[in-house]
Amino acid sequence: MKPQKKTAIRPSWSVGSRVTTHHSPDPALAADQRPQKSGVIVEDHGEVIDSVTRPYGRDWALPRRWAVLLDEGQLVFRDGEELEVEGTRSTERRK
Repeated sequence: MKPQKKTAIRPSWSVGSRVTTHHSPDPALAADQRPQKSGVIVEDHGEVIDSVTRPYGRDWALPRRWAVLLDEGQLVFRDGEELEVEGTRSTERRK
């Protein structure tokens, strides 16, 4: 089953926003199978990312715009499309 394309307009994130994102410390777990975790945006790296114009030549450790401190204590880095407003979890289960 293919995931449906999200068509809703994403909110304007800011430092202090409560969000959810998929996260697991298990790197073997597929990204779409990771549980949803809550946290707060603690830093916006948008200006740094916007100023980078060169290609990286790799597909790992790429810069992300938002630093999110999860309620469990981990600091993760995400782009806006990887975040959801807290409390708006999708009710559709992925198989």
